[in-house]
Amino acid sequence: MRRKIFEKWLKENTNLADGTINSYGSAITTVSNFGLGEKIISEDIYGVKDIAVLNEIINLLESSELYIEKNLVSKRRWSSALEQYKQFTMAVGQMANSNDLDIKDTLNNTYLKLEFEQWLGEQIQSNGSPYSPHTQKGYIYALEKACSEIENLNLENDDLFTVGSVDEFKKIDERVRTNKDFKRVNEKFGNGQLSAGMIKYGEFLAERETKENSQVEVNNMLENQYEWTRFYEETAKALLEYKDNRLELMDGISKIFNKIDMKNPLMKKLADGKEEVLTDVCPFTVFGLFNKGITNKNRILIMEELADLLGVQESVPTSFDGIPVLNNMKSWFFGGEDHRKETDIDNLWMLFECAINLADDYTAENKHSFIEIYDKVINQHGIQWNITFGLYWIRPWDYLTLDNNTRTALTEKLKIKIPRNSAKKMCTGTDYLGLVEMMKEKFDDEDYPVHSFPELSYKAWSGEIETRIGATVSPFDIPTQVEYESYTKSDFLSDVFISEEKYETIKSLLKRKKNLILQGAPGVGKTYVAKRLAYSIMGKKDESKIKMLQFHQSYAYEDFIMGYRPNETGFELKEGPFHQFCKIASENLDEDYFFIIDEINRGNMSKIFGELMMLIESDKRGEEIILTYSDELFYVPENLYIIGMMNTADRSLAIIDYALRRRFCFVELEPAFETEAFKKHLLLQGASEDLINKIKMRIGSLNLEIEKDVNLGKGFRIGHSYFCNYVDTDKWYEEVIKYEIQPLIKEYWFDEEEKAKNYVEDLLR
Repeated sequence: MRRKIFEKWLKENTNLADGTINSYGSAITTVSNFGLGEKIISEDIYGVKDIAVLNEIINLLESSELYIEKNLVSKRRWSSALEQYKQFTMAVGQMANSNDLDIKDTLNNTYLKLEFEQWLGEQIQSNGSPYSPHTQKGYIYALEKACSEIENLNLENDDLFTVGSVDEFKKIDERVRTNKDFKRVNEKFGNGQLSAGMIKYGEFLAERETKENSQVEVNNMLENQYEWTRFYEETAKALLEYKDNRLELMDGISKIFNKIDMKNPLMKKLADGKEEVLTDVCPFTVFGLFNKGITNKNRILIMEELADLLGVQESVPTSFDGIPVLNNMKSWFFGGEDHRKETDIDNLWMLFECAINLADDYTAENKHSFIEIYDKVINQHGIQWNITFGLYWIRPWDYLTLDNNTRTALTEKLKIKIPRNSAKKMCTGTDYLGLVEMMKEKFDDEDYPVHSFPELSYKAWSGEIETRIGATVSPFDIPTQVEYESYTKSDFLSDVFISEEKYETIKSLLKRKKNLILQGAPGVGKTYVAKRLAYSIMGKKDESKIKMLQFHQSYAYEDFIMGYRPNETGFELKEGPFHQFCKIASENLDEDYFFIIDEINRGNMSKIFGELMMLIESDKRGEEIILTYSDELFYVPENLYIIGMMNTADRSLAIIDYALRRRFCFVELEPAFETEAFKKHLLLQGASEDLINKIKMRIGSLNLEIEKDVNLGKGFRIGHSYFCNYVDTDKWYEEVIKYEIQPLIKEYWFDEEEKAKNYVEDLLR
């Protein structure tokens, strides 16, 4: 829309040829290709209406060698276009602020005519077809010129595109239609195009006004909907007073959790297994105490006590729409003592203070201070996109949260590129503030789907932002954020027949090595354990962060990473599941992702992983390489964990090669018939103790025979999962033996049929 207005202004105010005008209009759109513009803008600068911001962009561009070179080659096309756009921006600003009614009418005419033209092009006639370009031009010409030919009409302005109010247009419409000369002029202008055009223009104004009124209602609702912002801002202001008095702050927080009888999240585990309160904390972690996966009841309780401690007078909110929350398992903004430097927490307090100062007083000096400390903080342990959550919490109208939902909404719906120039593939301080400034510019556009950071965050979480191309603002509904079922270590130990000590070992190995293989006999529950291990580390049953697939002998790099696949016209390059999942994980570095591979030893690992075999190593995560079939720089993110499953009884497999063994930890899963957890599980399902003892004794005896057999061994034992789904029928045990265990026994002793038969009979007697 603004490009059309700019080009119209050029046509009416310069002597430029039509081709040059079109070239200038296009040049403004492509300014961001010179790189420096991305510090402030996204795709083009038609959203920039502030002359100061425009001057800043021009200054940045003029310092770019690429821009200077390309501008000279194009005979100063870009600089000439920018100069004209600068003049246009100043002219529009002057018109908007002018008290001269003629100038106001000119501005109205320009905007309303183009708006109406676009609106009319989207309308459908009663016969089901759109209005032809000829009809559209006829309506527009009649609305603009016809009234000047009606005798004794005496309108203040004969151009109907200067009328923007429904009530005003109704009065003019009546005056025009009741004039004695109306019929003659209406027939003269395309045989009725004035009358038809006025009908459509009235509909257009009514729809436009309804939309504006709706937006006013929405804005009023937003003010109430985001009442939480006042409490959060006041809490941040009060918390800053404790920057140099953190021991008192920690003492106060400890008393709060003792008072409300909740476990204090700010505890560290000692070598002897005991816990003690941290001696220091950052302000963002304090905010995280009430911005994580807890019930609203507990959230409000913590906020009330914290407000009392800090002396916050603002009422505690009861609605939390549009607030990103932390994973309960990762609610600190700093690492443990082994993973943080002495300055890490001090740096977080400095960023907290600089962010408040910049929000309250947006000066060049404050901006420089913010960028400097932000760039230090994002390289610290424990910092990913979560730091933008914290900035949003403390000043929600000034800073943008870049949680996963918001990043998705920005890139996929609003078509905005998020710069990632830091070592961790995130925004630098300059990137982040540039994005913030650019979004504030876009919020000023009444047609933009969102108009504030809280609204953006809310709609990103509730899924209400429509794609920017042809975007419309959808009505507000109750948020539909998915809430995942919690899953803790206790849940794992209850579900899986593994000791707590072994669980902690497996978890530690996976977190350290990032690649783990669960191996064992058939039926020991390898897949079951793998998924629940992932759940327990995430703290929730979130299937969207788990990807499962199975390897086979013919599986290849082209299936797994990337390769050419046939389509209707020939071949196309397609991403494989691992490539896709790595990209998803890299978009959300503050969450853990798990890639689970069944029958991992059935595939040729070197053939499947190719050049990525090296990058899956824990100390190579984040390193980029160019892929075989693409010029794309690709890396395996640190937050992606690979869990493989290996059936040790599979005779068809060769010994695992060294390349695989060196990059994975291997954990053996044992049959669990002897565990109390297995017995308890079957008792809860209604099985009798006699039946449980029979299973334990007979399968246990068979497993001893299997283990002693020189052609078999421990890896061929029968696992407990065959007997985990008890059904209260007389034939359940017999059916499991005949149709699940017997085929295995026959395969094990395929050349000793009599021995196999005797073992089955022993199980069934």
